[in-house]
Amino acid sequence: MLFFLPVSYYSNMAFHSRCFVLCTTLVLISVFSLAKGHKGFGKFVRRLHTIQKPQEQWFTQKLDHFNGQDSRVWKQRYFVNDTFAQPDGPVFLMIGGEGPANPIWMDHGTWLTYAEKLGALCFMLEHRFYGKSRPTSDLSTDSLHFLSSRQALADLAHFRTTIAEIWGLSDRKWMAFGGSYPGSLAAWFRLKYPHLYVYTCAGLVPLYEVFIT
Repeated sequence: MLFFLPVSYYSNMAFHSRCFVLCTTLVLISVFSLAKGHKGFGKFVRRLHTIQKPQEQWFTQKLDHFNGQDSRVWKQRYFVNDTFAQPDGPVFLMIGGEGPANPIWMDHGTWLTYAEKLGALCFMLEHRFYGKSRPTSDLSTDSLHFLSSRQALADLAHFRTTIAEIWGLSDRKWMAFGGSYPGSLAAWFRLKYPHLYVYTCAGLVPLYEVFIT
């Protein structure tokens, strides 16, 4: 099952205006929250300074999923949060995007609210070639040949299958989360590997707008 939260496309002027309003609102919320000590954005900001970052872990990943003669592997970084995990609970996977995987997401976010309610075990997998997940020693053109959404989707499939076997999670329901580009990956993953994930939450996903007249 796919959950889409699409984004509409606006003119540059409208877009910048909305960004200005959003940023101003967040600043005001932060100031009032810090001043009054109420629950809100200010409390969230203060908590970021005391957060206990989860320990990074490493997964042996294939360099090229589509060349059977290429046996090269590399270490892909991931994080785990088992705070809310129940024996019969689902498994959540936060998909990393075009940047380093931020361990803060293992302690904050709406997806953890769902995890607490459902007793989910949570993983976050960093995208290849970003952060500390470097499949190659350089960023040459030949190396970047392995940087593609197609390879990234295969990374997710291999990670999900292997971790399920190692952790004994093969009979659990898996759900993928992602926003923007990772949201697209989450949606594509559900379409390409429907047997591996039961649900997908794809937010802020770039979609084609089709107008029927």
